Amino acid sequence: MLIASLMYRVLIVTDDQRLAGPLGGALAGANVICAVVGTDLERIGEALAKGGPDAVILDGRSGAALDPLVRTIREQPGLEEVPMVGILPQAALSDLPLPALDDFVLDSSPTPELVARVLSRLAKSRPPGSGNVVRAGALEVDIDNYKAKLGRHTLDLTYKEFELLRFLATHRGRVFTREALLNRVWGYDYFGGARTVDVHIRRLRAKLGSCQSLIETVRSVGYRFSED
Repeated sequence: MLIASLMYRVLIVTDDQRLAGPLGGALAGANVICAVVGTDLERIGEALAKGGPDAVILDGRSGAALDPLVRTIREQPGLEEVPMVGILPQAALSDLPLPALDDFVLDSSPTPELVARVLSRLAKSRPPGSGNVVRAGALEVDIDNYKAKLGRHTLDLTYKEFELLRFLATHRGRVFTREALLNRVWGYDYFGGARTVDVHIRRLRAKLGSCQSLIETVRSVGYRFSED
């Protein structure tokens, strides 16, 4: 279901910085934050280490080989199924098969069409829920009203505990490193260490009681919200 109050992050992989301005501006109106990185594989890895995106735009207009870029991104924990939309030159249509993209537009397509394709992929990847409520077993997370309930009991969560629960629950099945969670929940300007995440996860699990197993530890990586 649509969760309109969420802020999504899209990574634009391009060597043409002129693309970022109009595209980022158009997506910002749809509650999407964009980050831009070049096609250098090392730089892409560094960008992904700061937090997995909810979708990726790959610019293939310069002739950059997209297959290595797709593999680099999909090999990251939790990004095996992240939606990828490509921008391809007309000539790419005669060079089949195309890279393993979820969707693509031609370089002659207007920006609104690309935005529509990206938003469509984000909508399809949104978690199950009802309106702005995400449910998992006996747990119910009310996004708009900042409330979480276990059965009929309302959980007494701090702001950061709720934000951590909200983020994990709305990215069900995705694995996030402690550093990624710090960036996505506490913000890029937060200087606390990874132990901050561990402490909040421990407190959150204690309050979830019988549903604490919904937050899974992925050894040597980080945490995820169970898909079960």
